[in-house]
Amino acid sequence: MSGGPDPEAEQLRQADRRLVREGLEALPPEYREVLVLRELEDMSYKQIAQVTGVPIGTVMSRLARGRKRLEAVLGGTR
Repeated sequence: MSGGPDPEAEQLRQADRRLVREGLEALPPEYREVLVLRELEDMSYKQIAQVTGVPIGTVMSRLARGRKRLEAVLGGTR
């Protein structure tokens, strides 16, 4: 067993990244924006509210709705 990268595992990771990217692209822009800022950019709710110009409550509801839709999209691909 070598210590090198596992080609099969790398293919699965690439496929997962592609599915997530496609799932994000399928979301409405307002959900995609807050999900990317929170999950990929690791911003706080307060920071997201400042960047997007919406109240924190709106950020929270968009995140919840966006996550639910993304889960539905990804759930249908597995």
